[in-house]
Amino acid sequence: MITATFNIRFGFLVDAARLNIILEADVQEYTSEASYKVTNFRIPCHNHQQVLPEITIRKENGLWVHTDSGKATDLSIAVGQAIDATDKAPIEF
Repeated sequence: MITATFNIRFGFLVDAARLNIILEADVQEYTSEASYKVTNFRIPCHNHQQVLPEITIRKENGLWVHTDSGKATDLSIAVGQAIDATDKAPIEF
């Protein structure tokens, strides 16, 4: 069950951290599953060009991980930090 929907904006380091790209994405919080579905990754002012596929993440032992693999990536960490910076209290799994 979706309990909250909000947008985030965050910096994402690419090309061995030599380039920082600002991205926006839509977030849906699923309280019953203790996870966040993140969709529509886009560059600000380019709302119709999705640049990354959707992901589902959760906060586990203080680390943002993908729900399917249980592993952290640069993307899950960057998105998770953006969620932490909102007024939405992350669900710890």
